[in-house]
Amino acid sequence: MGILNEEEKAKIIEEEELRASVRRKYEQKSSGAAAVLSVLCPGLGQVYNGQFGKGAMFFITVVVGLVLFVWGLVGTIKEVRAFASGYRMSTVSEGMSISSEEPVPLTEEGFVMEEFEKEQKAKEEGKQTEKETISKYIPKKFVAMALVGLILMVGGAGIAVKDAIKTAKRFNQAGLKA
Repeated sequence: MGILNEEEKAKIIEEEELRASVRRKYEQKSSGAAAVLSVLCPGLGQVYNGQFGKGAMFFITVVVGLVLFVWGLVGTIKEVRAFASGYRMSTVSEGMSISSEEPVPLTEEGFVMEEFEKEQKAKEEGKQTEKETISKYIPKKFVAMALVGLILMVGGAGIAVKDAIKTAKRFNQAGLKA
């Protein structure tokens, strides 16, 4: 009642193999179409080739890379801005007057004379200037996160395209041999 004997099982398997070989022979996969689909959306070329799990894996990898990249980039910008604004506020509150009506003396290059002299004096004493301090401050965890995200995005997308092309060609060769 629903249980097949060995002969019936072998016959069904043989028919399925025959159907699969005919399908592979007449349903050729275009490696170009697989590549274009994978470029548009990583993993879509694998779905075209009938590899749904692999397509989902490539798509998720690229999306995770994108999220990490954006998160790292936004975090880096926020950290640097917070550091820069905190540093500027402390120098402004140390005695610089914003509402000064006096003319500001400038150098020939157009720099404010007082600031230029302060930077020169700091360099002579071996201290770091404001610009040097800000440029040396880089939040390493966010930069690393952005780099890992960039590697996942670019690497995942590149591998997805190569795999889609290779798989389509492999399916076509298997269909011709059958």
